[in-house]
Amino acid sequence: MKMFRPLLLAVACLAAAQDYPNKPIRMIIPAAPGGGVDSAGRILATRLSAMLGKAVVPENRAGAGTMLASDYVAKAPADGYTIGLITTSHTVNAAVRANLPFDPIADFATVSLIGSTPDLLVVNGESPIKSVADLLAAAKKRPGKLTFGSSGPGTLSQLEPEMLKQSAGVDILHVPYRGGVPAVTAVMGKEVDMLFLGVVAVAPQVEAGKLRAIATTGKSRLARFPNVPTMAESGFPGWDTGIWYGVVVPAGTPPAVVATLNKRINEAIEEPEIRNKLATVGIEPGGSTPEQFSALMKADIERWKKLVEKLPQLKTAD
Repeated sequence: MKMFRPLLLAVACLAAAQDYPNKPIRMIIPAAPGGGVDSAGRILATRLSAMLGKAVVPENRAGAGTMLASDYVAKAPADGYTIGLITTSHTVNAAVRANLPFDPIADFATVSLIGSTPDLLVVNGESPIKSVADLLAAAKKRPGKLTFGSSGPGTLSQLEPEMLKQSAGVDILHVPYRGGVPAVTAVMGKEVDMLFLGVVAVAPQVEAGKLRAIATTGKSRLARFPNVPTMAESGFPGWDTGIWYGVVVPAGTPPAVVATLNKRINEAIEEPEIRNKLATVGIEPGGSTPEQFSALMKADIERWKKLVEKLPQLKTAD
């Protein structure tokens, strides 16, 4: 009888997958209501509800740098009825957090990327710094005197300038803030000299002249800021950072369920209306296969872990 159990289990999983979905699906969003992450989740959830014929219900679980949401998804039943929206914070946490309540790779099955948002490197609109070259020259002239803001310790907005410091061999002082908004305010108020942050968060101030964008962190220039060079063009070949957004489910979710979700998500983000809605919150739509998304996550974790190995002070206690 024991030899038949795996077969019976496989048949049961296949039957469940063929009937999927037959009840509402919960989408766990790792952010409070409002903002780009929440908006992305709700845009996708609304469209998936129509495509799947069952409600995809957004559920906000903010806190602990997105770890609360990831932990909840990791421990949910692997049946496809709990899906999680994750961002780059998921892989950053894997590199900088000393203790995670879940395995960032093994406890999840990747479904698909949704899109990405590059960051902008900005300075005050009145700053004499007008390029990355100017910034590095100023940093070398006054070691430890220039400052960069961040949205908090262990965030991407800290790791990007730390990577710049390592690559360029300069000393710039970190000044953490409690979120992106106060960090932006600090640059505008000349409390700090520079900041890496998502384009949506800083674009209005750049366009108003209160901030000056000197580089973008993606592979290509932004249509919104065509005169702002990439970090690669500014002397850092291969530089490609920013925020990506994707969907995961608990490890062990039936492959047929993952395939169904992947198919629908990729169909959704190819629709002009959905692409436009994502663009309004600063997200460049872009899907993937589960394997491509998994490879991206693993490469991201490896990149940030290498940086943290060089700078163990970046490791947080929690």
